[in-house]
Amino acid sequence: MMKFLEEKFDIVLDGSWNTNEIIAAAITVVIALLIIWLVIKIIGRIAAILNPRKNTIFSHRKNKYKNRIGKKVKY
Repeated sequence: MMKFLEEKFDIVLDGSWNTNEIIAAAITVVIALLIIWLVIKIIGRIAAILNPRKNTIFSHRKNKYKNRIGKKVKY
């Protein structure tokens, strides 16, 4: 792997940072953040699928205390 990086991208771990090394580090950080974000989204979806009643309970019933536009009916 180190040979590939040295030959193709001119990345050498010698203690001084070149522009290629900085760009490669930035790309690695962005990819890591995207992977973490995707894992969090997938876990959230799985949690929602496993507990479907949390979002749909009583959603089919009409609320008798509200009128059509969503404001409370004053008596």
